[in-house]
Amino acid sequence: MDLTSKSKLIEILRRNNIFLKKSLGQNFLIDKNILKKIIDALEISKEDNILEVGCGVGTLTLELAKKAKKVIGVEIDKRFKSILEELLKDYNNVEILFEDVLKLDLSRIINLPYKLVGNLPYYISGSFLGEYFQKGPYAHLMVIMLQKEMAERLTSSPGSKKYSPLSILLHITYSYEIISKVSPSCFFPAPEVESVVLKLKFNPKLDKIYNKEFFFKLIKESFNQRRKFLLNNLERAFPSIDWKYVFTELNIDGKIRAEELSPEGYITLSNKAFNLWKS
Repeated sequence: MDLTSKSKLIEILRRNNIFLKKSLGQNFLIDKNILKKIIDALEISKEDNILEVGCGVGTLTLELAKKAKKVIGVEIDKRFKSILEELLKDYNNVEILFEDVLKLDLSRIINLPYKLVGNLPYYISGSFLGEYFQKGPYAHLMVIMLQKEMAERLTSSPGSKKYSPLSILLHITYSYEIISKVSPSCFFPAPEVESVVLKLKFNPKLDKIYNKEFFFKLIKESFNQRRKFLLNNLERAFPSIDWKYVFTELNIDGKIRAEELSPEGYITLSNKAFNLWKS
């Protein structure tokens, strides 16, 4: 069954009386070339466990089932249950959970090592990735499709206005490459914006952080008021720490703003401040 056929997809949706919900970011891939790029980027072997976020009608799920040892799919919309059951009836290596991925403890549904794949709607991408980068369990390889704006925010570098705590979390957890840009015409219905397929490989610097909880709070507070100096933001958020001393010791300019400090700089800053706070 060719689920990248627009006419076939429309037929399936009509037969099951399903009207797609814009609120759930339901834009389904109808481009074979992009589908192949996603599959190739995943580098699937017969030993792989794969977690798919957002199965939809199963376009990608079916291809994963043909190649992987185990596929666990998470789909919030139960209207697709009968479609997925029929599509995947010949594959006993697939389990579909009809749950909200934002409310799931991933460590309870997937075992390490695993790979993660998904077309992440804009409304969940920031929340899902922010939580995921902090808690794991970390896939050793991820291939995700994001709206272009979110992809730029995620991969932005120090000095960019889009640089954010999410950018820092990515850079200290994964290395990345852009696999493909994806035009709106590759989806049904066509969204109003371009998308990007990213490939992320686990390359953590997390073990360099003395206290992760403190670090995550620090980067969040650092960007709380972007127009203010980083020093001012931290003095307000952590008044018990002598930040002027910390900045002087680390040779950090007191007039630097949050978007100007590198991910590695935040690790050094966090470690120095945590040691002071702890003592």
